[in-house]
Amino acid sequence: MANEAERNARLDALSASVTAYATKRREELKRRVATAKSILKGRTGSERLAQSSVQAATPLVVDEINEFLIG
Repeated sequence: MANEAERNARLDALSASVTAYATKRREELKRRVATAKSILKGRTGSERLAQSSVQAATPLVVDEINEFLIG
């Protein structure tokens, strides 16, 4: 059977691997977000259109949620 020192070493290796994976994944997602934002900015008026749609829909969604919660 494995002793406690071996178990701790495996847990330390696992922790380091998870941290490295999470860092790489976070970097990849940040690059994707930056790419998507640059594409959106490159489109004529798309970003403003999307933002105005969100601003117009926000009060409606808030009202619907309030109505649902309050009854």
